[in-house]
Amino acid sequence: MPQTVRVRDVMTVALVVLRSDTKLIEAWHQLHAAGITGAPVIDAKGRLAGLLSLVDLADPRRSLTDESTVADAMTRLVYAVRAEDPLVQAVHLMIQERIHRVVVVNDDGSLAGIVVPMDILRAVVTNDSEPPAFVDLRELAARGA
Repeated sequence: MPQTVRVRDVMTVALVVLRSDTKLIEAWHQLHAAGITGAPVIDAKGRLAGLLSLVDLADPRRSLTDESTVADAMTRLVYAVRAEDPLVQAVHLMIQERIHRVVVVNDDGSLAGIVVPMDILRAVVTNDSEPPAFVDLRELAARGA
C-alpha cells in the first residue's frame, strides 16, 4: 500500500518572511532577490498577518504610493494546512481557491513553512526518475525544422 505524502514531506521551511510595516519597494526587492513571487507576512508581534504576492503589488484597484507598506497591499485571507496533513489536502485547497501558495502552521498557529506549486512538482519527480528530455528550440531552428 503506498504511503501518503504529507505536507511536511514537500513544504519549504527556509522562508522569506515579510514584515507588515515594510515599504513595498523593499518588499519587492526581497521577493526579487529570493526569486519568488510571494511570501507570508508577519505583524510587529511576529504573528501571521497575511500574504504578499507580485499580483498584489500589480493590482490596479489599489492606490499604492511610495509610502505604502506591505500591510496596504497584502492579502489578509490566508489559507493554511498543518505539516501532518496529506499533501493532497493542500493541492485541493490550491485548486479550489485558485491560489498559488498555502502556508503551513504549527498547532499554535505559528508559521512552519509554505507549499507552492514547485514543491508539489518536486514531489512528483522522485530522485530515481529518469531526467526529462529537453528540446532546444534554437537547435531545431538551426536545422530548419
